[in-house]
Amino acid sequence: MKFADFIESLDQNSIEGSNNLLHETKNLVIDQRTTCLNQETFKKFYDFGTELSIFDKFAELTEGVKANTTENRAVTHFQYRDKSSKLYEQSLTAISKLAEHLSSFEKIIFFGIGGSYLGPKLMNDIFTGGKQEIIFITGSDPEEYKFLVEKDHTNTAFIIASKSFSTIETLESYQSVTGGNNFKQTFAITANVSSAIEYGIDENQIFEFDKGVGGRFSIWSPINIVMFLKLGIQGFESFLRAGNEIDNSCKNQLASNPALSLAIQDLLMINLLDMQTSLILNYDYKLRNFASYVQQLDMESLGKTVDIEGNTIKDHQTGSIVWGGYAPRSQHSFFQHLYQGSTPANTYIIGSKSKNLNAKQMTGQIKSLKEGNFNEKDPHKLVNIRKFTSISFDEISPETLGELIAIWENKTIFKSMFWNINPFDQWGVELGKINTLKEIE
Repeated sequence: MKFADFIESLDQNSIEGSNNLLHETKNLVIDQRTTCLNQETFKKFYDFGTELSIFDKFAELTEGVKANTTENRAVTHFQYRDKSSKLYEQSLTAISKLAEHLSSFEKIIFFGIGGSYLGPKLMNDIFTGGKQEIIFITGSDPEEYKFLVEKDHTNTAFIIASKSFSTIETLESYQSVTGGNNFKQTFAITANVSSAIEYGIDENQIFEFDKGVGGRFSIWSPINIVMFLKLGIQGFESFLRAGNEIDNSCKNQLASNPALSLAIQDLLMINLLDMQTSLILNYDYKLRNFASYVQQLDMESLGKTVDIEGNTIKDHQTGSIVWGGYAPRSQHSFFQHLYQGSTPANTYIIGSKSKNLNAKQMTGQIKSLKEGNFNEKDPHKLVNIRKFTSISFDEISPETLGELIAIWENKTIFKSMFWNINPFDQWGVELGKINTLKEIE
C-alpha cells in the first residue's frame, strides 16, 4: 500500500477517542495526551510501518548501511554515539587532542555555518563552564565580524568548522578576520582533510570526522568541541550515551517509542489534518535557539518532492515549515495567532519543571491551550482548544539534551521512511552554493 492510500484509509475516528500517550525516558516526560493521536491510530501506523519494513531499515541504518543513495554514502552519525564503534573512539581521541591544543588560549573564534554553527552555538548557549570566551562567526556580511578585524589576536584560537572545507562564507570570514596570517593558531574540523592541508592548515591541527555524517547530524562528532570544552570528557560522554540509549529504544521498544510516536503525530498533523507548519516553543532561556536547530534538522532533511526511486511525489505533502522561538518572548509577538488564528500549527511546548516564572508561564499557557474559555460570551475573546505536545524535564543536562536531540533526529528519519524520501542529502542547498561560486568567479 502507498502512503497516500494509507492516509486515505484513515477516518475521523483516527483523530478522536481517548488518548493516554505519555512517554517517559530517563530524563524526559513527553505528553501527547492533548494531540489527536490515539492508541488505535498509533497501532495502524505501526502495522503499516512494519509492512514497509521501516523498523528493519532503521536498525540497518544505525549499523552504517549506504542509506544516502544519491551520494552513495553510509550514514554514520549513529556510530559517533555508540561506544562499541571505532568512530566513537577515534572521535573521542580527536576531540580530546583538540581540547588540549585549545587550553592555552584565552579566546576562541569559531567560523562555521549551518550544522557547523547551529549545534555548537546551542551548546554554548546552554552550558556555561570553560575558561575561554567563544565567538561565533557565520559570514558572509562583513558587518558581522568587522569588530574583530585588525585586532590583537595573540591569545586567540581560530576554528574553521566545515565538512567540505569549501564553504565560501566560512573561509571568506576567516580570511577577513585573520588576514590569512594566523595558521599556527588555526584548527580545522572537517571531513575533507586534503582541502584543509591545501588551504594551509597544519596536518596536526586538523580534526577529521566521517563523510557519512551530515552537517545537521554532526553534533555527535568533533564539531561539538564546544560542549567538550565546557563540560570535559565526562559530560560529553554522558551526552553521547543518552543519544545512544534513544537509538537502542528505537530498535527494541517500538511499540512504546517516543521518537516513533512523535513522528506519527507529525504525519497525522501534516497529511491528515493538512497542517502546514510545526511550532516549537521553549520556556528555558538556555534553549532559546533550539527551534533554529531543529528547523534545519527537519526542513533540510524533509524538504523533498522526489522519492528514493526518483519519482515525483504528487499525492501527499512531505515536510513542513518549522518555526518558533523562546516562548516568554513569543507570548508577546505571535501567540495571538496561536490562540485565535485560522491556521493551527503542530505545536511542541518544551521546558523544565522548575519553580521560576518561566515554568509558571508554561503551565498557564498549557492550561489555556488545553481548556480554552468556552464560558466566554464575547466572541472576540473566545479561545478554542488547540492540539499540542509538551516535553518537560527536571533540568537541562548533557543527558537531557542527548535524549532530546536524538529523539528529534530519529523522528525526522522515521517520517522520511514513511514518505520514502532520502533525509540525508540537500541538493537544493548545493545548487545555491554552485551558483554563488559562479557569481564570485
